[in-house]
Amino acid sequence: MDKTVRLWHMSSTYCLKTFSHTDYVTCIQFNPVDDRYFISGSLDEKVRIWSIPKREIVDWVDLHEMVTAACYTPDGKGALIGSHKGSCHLYDTSDDMLCYKTQIDLQNKRRKSSQKKITGFQFVPGDSSMVIITSADSRIRVLDDFELVHRFKGFRNTSSQISACLAGNGRYIISASEDSRVYIWRNDDGSKPSKKKGIVSVTNTHEHFHCESVTVAVTWPFTSTTMTSLMNPRKQELELGSENGYSPQDLQTKLAKAQEMTDVEYRSTNITSYNSKHNSDRTSPAWPEELVTPPNQSLSATTCHANEGDQALNRSAWGLVIVTAGRGGQIRTFQNFGFPVRV
Repeated sequence: MDKTVRLWHMSSTYCLKTFSHTDYVTCIQFNPVDDRYFISGSLDEKVRIWSIPKREIVDWVDLHEMVTAACYTPDGKGALIGSHKGSCHLYDTSDDMLCYKTQIDLQNKRRKSSQKKITGFQFVPGDSSMVIITSADSRIRVLDDFELVHRFKGFRNTSSQISACLAGNGRYIISASEDSRVYIWRNDDGSKPSKKKGIVSVTNTHEHFHCESVTVAVTWPFTSTTMTSLMNPRKQELELGSENGYSPQDLQTKLAKAQEMTDVEYRSTNITSYNSKHNSDRTSPAWPEELVTPPNQSLSATTCHANEGDQALNRSAWGLVIVTAGRGGQIRTFQNFGFPVRV
């Protein structure tokens, strides 16, 4: 909140460089192709491209609206800029210069409504034509070739700078929420947006878990398979069981038993480890929610709630790790070891 962008190295304890702005900075992103440059947006209504080696502005434009979101296209040759008035603009950034191209309409043609602040962009991995846009009307929109094709609902984002992110190679959308929950939507084949012109699909079905005062939720950079192998070797063994002559029914039974045992061991190990180091109250804000599970309930049943009869998560989400941060300064990690429970 000091009107600067600061560059750090993960192995250092001091700031490498500082880039000063004239007002609060709301968004930044490295150029995905050339990380010597980054783009920043500020409440002073300006978008800037910076050279890190030279520590200087390469180019800038005045949007005449407070800038609240900025994101490069995957090839680094374009940038999406969002404002507090809900407008969304596309710029050409070839040669690290900002050249206006067009304004993108986020409205449903059939039902006009007032636009709200844009709070985040993210392109779908492996598909530079599709981007998700988070806005302060509690909606997440999917654009295909910059045409609105899909909306996700259920979370609350009315006054925060919350931005959704993609997980599982784009199969899931994850977002923090103002109601102290983290929401997860499926974005796989079962919820593909319509390709018909003017048709906007809507997904309300979601899952969520509690995380007090959460403002940011992102996925751990490990893949689900990697984390599952590290944290749940039983499942890895079972998935190899078919090669040893197990029938699908036998594998399913063994997998369910392994999941139950893993949940109990994980909860028991972490609570024991925590109590051996701390004698504090288990209901203190720093105590992760997954560690206060009653003994007669499974970990997945208390931390993940299904909405509107959503089906169980695909195996691609098994082992998925979500990292959250909140207004109180706590950083927490959650890992999916179970399946949703109907409540």
